[in-house]
Amino acid sequence: MPTYSTLCKSCETVADKRLSFHDYEAVKTGKLPLKCSCGGSVQLEFSPETVSFILKDGESGGWATKAGKENKYRAKRRTVMAQRERDHVRPNKLLPNFQGQSAATWADAKDAAYQSTYTKVKGTHGAKDAAVAASESAKTYDRYVKQEAT
Repeated sequence: MPTYSTLCKSCETVADKRLSFHDYEAVKTGKLPLKCSCGGSVQLEFSPETVSFILKDGESGGWATKAGKENKYRAKRRTVMAQRERDHVRPNKLLPNFQGQSAATWADAKDAAYQSTYTKVKGTHGAKDAAVAASESAKTYDRYVKQEAT
């Protein structure tokens, strides 16, 4: 709502008064008389520098703040940059290996793990225990062997 300067004719007090556009028209036509605290009649003083408006930011209208515009821009930019990263960054692909030595396939790496554990355990615990221990050791490669087969 605009704020208008008023001047009391009897006590010459200058004050600011907020009037809606509807009330302003009523005051100008004389339908709504303004009164001062001293009881005298009040006259509207028009000067362009004293007329001010209160504008609100938000759903009701008004001017958008700089921070609001910046936040919208950054949110949009984050989604664009995330999409670019998904498009250009390749996921790491594991290569078949056993103890740092490359293997041709994951099945070969599984066999190498089985043989290594079997030979270590067989000397001290026997062939039966070595086979159980070796199969447990080689189970870690099962997931990769299945992926490789499909």
